Amino acid sequence: MNKDDIEKAIEDLYTLLNRGYPKQYAVRFVGDHYGLKNEDRYLLSRTVFPKSYILETKVKKTPLRELKGSHLSIDGYNVIITTESLLMGETFTSMDGLLRDIRNVSRKHRVTKTTLESVDLILGLLERYRPKESTFYLDKMMSQSGRLSEILRNSMEQMGINGDSETITGVDYTLKNMEGIIATNDSAIISQVKRFIDLPSKLQNFQGKLTHPLNSPKE
Repeated sequence: MNKDDIEKAIEDLYTLLNRGYPKQYAVRFVGDHYGLKNEDRYLLSRTVFPKSYILETKVKKTPLRELKGSHLSIDGYNVIITTESLLMGETFTSMDGLLRDIRNVSRKHRVTKTTLESVDLILGLLERYRPKESTFYLDKMMSQSGRLSEILRNSMEQMGINGDSETITGVDYTLKNMEGIIATNDSAIISQVKRFIDLPSKLQNFQGKLTHPLNSPKE
């Protein structure tokens, strides 16, 4: 698909969403109209949002400095996979201003060197900005979730970060009903919570210093 068609597809989808059309059907309609491949439809759905949601997101977005002393609940795979994608150069900024990945990782996610690097970066932010308590929630059905949860717990203990990691079913439901700050870029969760933070986008600000996030000035 050429650039002109991409811009037209984005514009058409934005118009339909602002008119109240359900996103699933609007993406299908626009995708069929422009003959989009599945991967293009996936990216389109993660790029375009209605104006009302964009404005709501701006109000709920929380800066790093407000993490101190807070209760932070983390959408584990969402944050870690996005951070992995950032390190791999496979992220983009959506219309709502949030960083998202283009990899469409399934439940076959594996713990790799990039996963461990991502965990170090995320925990580096938590070590610096000091939430009162940080809890990672990992989808129990994801491959190697137990191993990743253990890595997170051990790393937090070594770094003196007060928190935990849990493997559960229904991560989205759990986070939607949590108080405090929620770390995620999942629009379905964001629309149901009062405050959220996009941690990978904060790491993006450390361009050229990704392995040393603590060198960056505080917000």
